[in-house]
Amino acid sequence: MESPSRAPGGRRVLNVVALTVAVTLAWLNGLVVRMVSVDVQFFGETADRSDYRVAAGAGLMTAALLLLGMVALLVLAAPRWLQYVAAAGAATQLALGLTAWWSSRAVEETVALTKSVWDGVRAVLLLPGSWPLLVVLVVAAVTLVRGRSSPAPR
Repeated sequence: MESPSRAPGGRRVLNVVALTVAVTLAWLNGLVVRMVSVDVQFFGETADRSDYRVAAGAGLMTAALLLLGMVALLVLAAPRWLQYVAAAGAATQLALGLTAWWSSRAVEETVALTKSVWDGVRAVLLLPGSWPLLVVLVVAAVTLVRGRSSPAPR
């Protein structure tokens, strides 16, 4: 994936579409992990404290990924509107993560905690919705390193 600003016309459009899909999938991935951990209950009628902690981890990890994605979009010279989309996604995920953490404090502790925030972090990283954005982060890091080490003047 080339930097969108340096790519020819049709290729630039494809790069922007790929970056948009990566940001959108990461946001949706965090949303799915949160919904499944809190709203979909297979072994109980209501979510317990552990479920809310998993949702908090998912929201906070997704927000962190999207913030890193904003840096990657800046390095790859993505359109400004896409950076705003990533910022809005990070803000919503941060709000969802903090809300889930606060909700975990309000739930009555009836059973021992079986899951933690780290289970939500792990779920976000292991589900394939985050993988395109992780690839974008690697591409941006390689672009940054290659740009600094290239012998050609800027």
